Amino acid sequence: MLFTEPNRTPYDLRFNLFGIPVRVHPFFWLAAAILGAGGDPDPIQLMLWIGTVFVSILIHEMGHALAARAHGWQPWITLYGFGGLAAYRPTYHSHLAQIGISFAGPGAGFIFAALLVAAIKASGHNVIWTWPDTILPVGFEPFANPRLTTLIFYLLYVNIFWGLANLLPIWPLDGGRISGELFTMANPRDGLQMSLWLSIFVAVGAGVLAWTRLHDQFLALFCAYLAYNSYTTLQAYTGGGGGYGGYR
Repeated sequence: MLFTEPNRTPYDLRFNLFGIPVRVHPFFWLAAAILGAGGDPDPIQLMLWIGTVFVSILIHEMGHALAARAHGWQPWITLYGFGGLAAYRPTYHSHLAQIGISFAGPGAGFIFAALLVAAIKASGHNVIWTWPDTILPVGFEPFANPRLTTLIFYLLYVNIFWGLANLLPIWPLDGGRISGELFTMANPRDGLQMSLWLSIFVAVGAGVLAWTRLHDQFLALFCAYLAYNSYTTLQAYTGGGGGYGGYR
């Protein structure tokens, strides 16, 4: 769940899934294409990547939305930019409910990845444990169809690696929201500010790691932006400015 909901446009894709309204902003498709357009990609491979991002982020946000609906709150989903938003209007605040809703997004992706791994094994292909040698904890024997192999790798990568990254205690990622609730439970007065300080340090560390070890300049810059976002939010609190909004 990232940032705020964008304005509606006449080019939005709208549909309902399990009774939950879903809106896809046109910039979502462009952002997914930019993420997958490194070098000179094969057009079919690029389409596989865009489809993977769409399905995976929709699963992630559906996890949030279904968890919110379990608490009696009607959610709606917006996919846009480099992420998505599962929004709702809570009628009461519960730290445990918010932690559960925050974790439900990555959790849905992990469940999907586990089902995909089970399907790979059921097809007769070997699955091996590869972590920490690679960024993914599991690998699999390639399929005869290289496009299918690419698609499965993309699905595992987004649902596992992105899901784990989203659990880092960095605002406004799900891990940041979870840490904010935990710190506030322990220290109602200063807990949120403490979680923002943690967010700054972790975002800076993740950015350095992305730049020096993963050689991913985009991820490093994104982490730098998240660190700056946490810093400005912290300044708003300590300087008497506006607060930081939670789930809607």
